Formats: sequence, structure tokens, C-alpha cells
Amino acid sequence: MQAKGVSVMKEPCSTTPTVDQVILGIEVEKLRVDRQGAVSQQPYPTDLTPAVRDYVDREYFEAQVEFTLPPTADVVANLATGTQIIGEVARQLAPAEWLWPYSCPPPLAAPPTLAQISRVPEATYPYRRTLSGWYDMRRLMNNGVHINVSFAASAVAKLVAQSPLSDANALYMHVAQQFMRYQWVFVYLFGATPASFAGYAPGADLPVPVRSVRSGQAGFPTSITGDYRSLEHYVSRLESALASGELLRASQYYEPVRLKGLRGKAPQQLRAGISHLELRAFDLNPTTSTGVTADQLRLIQVMAMYFAQQPPLAADQVATVLAQSRRQSEQVAHEDPRTPSCCAAAGRRLLTHLEAYAERQGLPLAYQKSLQSFLQEFQDPRRTLVYRVWTQQLQPALTVQA
Repeated sequence: MQAKGVSVMKEPCSTTPTVDQVILGIEVEKLRVDRQGAVSQQPYPTDLTPAVRDYVDREYFEAQVEFTLPPTADVVANLATGTQIIGEVARQLAPAEWLWPYSCPPPLAAPPTLAQISRVPEATYPYRRTLSGWYDMRRLMNNGVHINVSFAASAVAKLVAQSPLSDANALYMHVAQQFMRYQWVFVYLFGATPASFAGYAPGADLPVPVRSVRSGQAGFPTSITGDYRSLEHYVSRLESALASGELLRASQYYEPVRLKGLRGKAPQQLRAGISHLELRAFDLNPTTSTGVTADQLRLIQVMAMYFAQQPPLAADQVATVLAQSRRQSEQVAHEDPRTPSCCAAAGRRLLTHLEAYAERQGLPLAYQKSLQSFLQEFQDPRRTLVYRVWTQQLQPALTVQA
């Protein structure tokens, strides 16, 4: 029976597949800013060298750039590639331009205008323009990190064989449920937007500091609530939202976890097979140019494999469990990072289970040290990323919305 509130599951009995079979593809969104730290008015850089061009793309705003790094299970190689690509692009920007390290936009003298929306690709410009009427554009200017998670084919076969899950689709659906269930963990550990900058707060003052402006009510906008009971429920929910006009395009689906298909982006094409999960709700880590650290990537790998080997949630429990998780995530996002979290005890339990799992699996020492560090963050909020960002970077110099 599902326990009430936040619970942590038992460790798996079989641990044959391991984290070196969890493949991660990183997407990093950033804003270009000028010498004064204002959103750049320069056009999108179209003259990047061939060595980096294929890894860089446009986003909603002309001043945004998105880096898409090649997927690999090697965390160190992943970040080395990202550091090289992002650093080289930074060097090729217009004179006096640089890449803003935070998720929340820089100080805004005025709200963004239609002129700042990217017109390329031209075919999707009407969609981007329409979104400006649906959402406060300041909220759309939030950036973040997306992590695409997949299992090696050999791991999929073993995980399915060792579980009651019927196939790869059921496996990915199960893991998606677990990442949704524990989204509050990432808000607590990866939150890095304790305050917004001047001109951001849409219509109301924001409390300062919080764990994650981006993940809270004033952060990146939400759209519909997804249905994660099964692949068919997930697809049907998106199809009905598109048919009713709740969504203009499938890309407007902003839940923290998206299912991605083998054959295309349309929801119905997911029925042909799930290729990977896209984890979407991470603040940029401003302490590194890649927006994410090796410790953070190792945690995601361990959680993915650990979740894959847990008993599935009953279909009639999924909606209730995930609704509770959404409430917890929002509560954690709005907490003062200088104080213990409402979910601290549950976080400690989960990290303790993950530590035991890592030891039993014989994971490399780097993974075990990463887990120990995150456990300490649940034990002491002063160790968290957001606390360090607030006390060491933002509080001394930040002008927040008065």
C-alpha cells in the first residue's frame, strides 16, 4: 500500500545494470547580455564556426541561445565537451557580449517586447508571438538546463526482464513517474534562483530569498497537468489539450518530465516507442559555465537506475502521488533557503537509500562522494547550492524588485 505523504521505496533486489548504462544528453539555455548586464540587442550570432555551429540553436528570444550537447554516459566527458563548446561560443559573441549565468533574466528596464522574439524559424514565429499573449514574457525569459535520460539497450532488456514491466515503453513510463514523484528533490538540491532581478516580478513583490524563483509560481510558466498513469493516458491528455486549444503545440507542454519518441515530436508518435525522458525543471547552476556539475549529473544517473528497479506505482495511485509531489515542489520552491525544508527528512531517507544502493552496486567513489554531499545538503541547508548563490553571489550586489 502507498504510504501517505512523502515516502521512500525499498532498495531493489537485483542490481545488474549500473549507472554507466544511463546516457545523458544536456541542453543548456542562456541569455546573451551586454557590457552593462542588460539583455543584448544584438542579433543572434549566425557566423559561428563549424566546430560549434551544430551544437547551438535559437530559442524563444533573439537574445537566447540553446546548447545541445552529444549524449554520453561519461559524466566527465559530457562536461568537458560542454565547457569547450560553450566557452568557444562565448568567445565568438559580439564585442562586449557575454552569457548570463543565472536562470532569472538580468535587470529589466522594461518588460520584453515583441521585437525581442526570435523570428527564426519563420514558420513557428506566429506560435511564439501568440505565446506572448498567453504568458508574461518576463517569465518566458527564464532559462534552465534540460537533461535527456535514456538507458542503453542492454540495460533496457535486463531491467524489463527483472521486473513486472512489459516492455521498454512501460520501463520509461515507470521511471518518468518516479522522477515526477521526486521532483521536489531537485528543487531543493538544484535550486539556484533565490531572488529575481529588478523589473522581473510580474505584478507582485516576491519574497526574498527563496529556493527557486524559476520553479515557483512566478517562475517559468506552466501549461497543463499531464497524465502519467500510462503511455496511452499521457498521449491522450496531450492530444485532447491540443484539440481543445489548451495547448497550441506539443512543445508548450511544460511539465518537469517529458516523454520523447523514437519517430518524431507529435504526441501520437510516442506510441511507436519512447526513446528517452527529458527532465526539464533545473535551474542553471551559476557556478559553472555548463549550468550543471558532475555531482548533479551523477545524482541523476543513480536516481534513474535506482528508480528503474523499484516496484511500479499502481495506476490508481499515480494521480494522487504526483499531485502531492507537485504541491511539495511548489512549497519547497518558495521556502527560505536559510531554513530546513519541509521535505528534509524525506530527502535524507532517499539519499540514505541511494547511498546504500551505490555501495551495493560498487559504484565508483566519485558517485558515492556525490551522494554523500547531497545527503549533507539535506542535513544542513547552508550547504545547498541556493544558499551559496544567495550569500556569496547575489545578496551582496543584487537589486531585487522593491
